[in-house]
Amino acid sequence: MRNSLLTPRRLAAGAAIVVPAAAALFAIFGTSHGAATSGGPGGGGPGVVRKQDLVQRVTVAGTVIPNKRTLFMPPYAGYIKKIYVKVGDKVRAGDPIISVVQSLNMVGEIYPMRAPFTGSVVQVLKTEGEWVETTGDNNVLLRIDDTSQLFVAGDAPEIDMVKIKVGQEVVIRAAAVLSRSYKGIVREISLAAREKKDWYRANEKVEFPIRIEVADQDERLKPGMSTLVDIIAAKATQALTLPHEYIEKNGEKYYVTPEKGARREITVGLQNEEMFEITKGVTEGERVKAVDFTALPAAPETM
Repeated sequence: MRNSLLTPRRLAAGAAIVVPAAAALFAIFGTSHGAATSGGPGGGGPGVVRKQDLVQRVTVAGTVIPNKRTLFMPPYAGYIKKIYVKVGDKVRAGDPIISVVQSLNMVGEIYPMRAPFTGSVVQVLKTEGEWVETTGDNNVLLRIDDTSQLFVAGDAPEIDMVKIKVGQEVVIRAAAVLSRSYKGIVREISLAAREKKDWYRANEKVEFPIRIEVADQDERLKPGMSTLVDIIAAKATQALTLPHEYIEKNGEKYYVTPEKGARREITVGLQNEEMFEITKGVTEGERVKAVDFTALPAAPETM
């Protein structure tokens, strides 16, 4: 039975999910990936086979992380005697950072905790004279990050793992930095999915942690910022392309219907969320009809 890439039922369900998500991203970044404009079911016109670069992306959310970080916690319950640094200070390995004593009236030599590596003080969460304990959720005193190199940590869906490779180029957009994007490189892909809790259900997402190096960081990009990451999984340079709505799928075969002529089989290559690369069966500038999804039989219901 003849079917299509998109049926009316799937279009309606997909629109309910995709439109709000796309609107949210557009509100943040003000642009899409950019596809060639063609007429279609909404616009009423034919599609035109265009020669252009086609990029296949894998998009994941991520968080900026430093190269290294350390949290200072009290070695025992006591009082903060002295804080030697403030937020923004650059420190070297071995520099005194903070000291904790059991009594503020203590006399004699005090042994402060020292920086384990060169970095920047990014958080000071306590004050001198404050009582601190070794247990509890609020026992972090201070944090130092090595921000000489920033990374983005994210989770890639299992369905996209075959597309992602170490060394691929990445475009990084930070929600807090709207004026520019950053370049990156995939540096690490976990070989096992992120572990689930005991109450894991089969319909939950399975994701693999990935680590991306930021290649052109600046002072505006900071650890903890949320990002949207486009991994460039594949490219087709100056390929013949058509949007999805002009291509019909029947089994494992693909077809187009020229504006003047009969329905014709084509061979497709790379595809992304908007376009197909067509490697055989069309010519540049050829005009084709949009698929009439309302005339196609609905896909059979699955139990």
